[in-house]
Amino acid sequence: MFDPILEQYLAQLSAAGKSPATRRAVRSDLTQFCTWWERTRERSFDLTQVVERDLRTWKACRQQDEGAAPATINRGLSTLRRVCSWAVEQRLLAENPTKEVSDVASTPVAPRSLPDQAVDALLRATRAEPDPRLRLRDEALLALLVYGGVRIQEACDVQLRDLDLPSGTLVVRSGKGGKARRLPLHSEAQRTLSRYLQEVRCPEGLPPIGSEQERSPLLVGMQRAVAGRPLVPGIKPRVARQRITQMGKIAATQLGEAATRERDLERAEQLRACACQVETASPHQLRHSLARRMLKTGAQLPEVQRLLGHSRLSTTGLYLTPSEEDVRAAVERAGL
Repeated sequence: MFDPILEQYLAQLSAAGKSPATRRAVRSDLTQFCTWWERTRERSFDLTQVVERDLRTWKACRQQDEGAAPATINRGLSTLRRVCSWAVEQRLLAENPTKEVSDVASTPVAPRSLPDQAVDALLRATRAEPDPRLRLRDEALLALLVYGGVRIQEACDVQLRDLDLPSGTLVVRSGKGGKARRLPLHSEAQRTLSRYLQEVRCPEGLPPIGSEQERSPLLVGMQRAVAGRPLVPGIKPRVARQRITQMGKIAATQLGEAATRERDLERAEQLRACACQVETASPHQLRHSLARRMLKTGAQLPEVQRLLGHSRLSTTGLYLTPSEEDVRAAVERAGL
């Protein structure tokens, strides 16, 4: 049972329309801090009793004893700041104990992305799916992630009415923070999505404009326990992530087999390294990969920011930070 003030805060997040993912993350951060506080103070958590030194001690414990990443600690601090600031505004706290507690300093880390060859292998891995309906659905899912850079929840929330193939655009209605945005679609994504619509999703034609059917999800799931395994509109993010994981493993296997046939030792090693990366591919890595490809081919930061729906340009700027692979390649080039 949470402290009553924390329960009120979580309730107002729900009332404010915050996404389930956001509420889960906040609850996780608060649970971690409450558990630590109760263990070290040996009594039930009470937000009104939290003082600045508690937060400093917690931050040091997380960093030194538990080895938590700076980003993880700072996210927890951000959550606690918002809770305490809200509690002060509601006159539930006399003062904000987080006011003078700073973030853990950290070196900017480039978001993890996949090399172009790994993304290409992932796209080709869909061919291993024997059911043509699922194969085309998976290709449509990857088209949204690889060429649109959308988040996995955003992909699952796309409705039929959001896709405008004649104009080559996609509307993301459920962006982070409730912000909607319109995205231009790559020509390859348009071809993939058009085929999916014609052969799987809407073989009898698109629903009438303004109809309720037009508001149904673009992507479909399969009822495996029902005879004939019928398709139904809608796919959960958990299922979509599982499909990406499965395709990543298939792509890794295919790259590994290609490496065994490769006579050039350097080339074979590159293929094996690529296989290791794609084996753990995630939807968010595909989003990061698109951003890095755009910047590498001459896109400006504001263009990438608009596509990804970032609130701050500084967030997009992290893609300019060299990745571990970039640094490793630079070291190799510097050899004698």
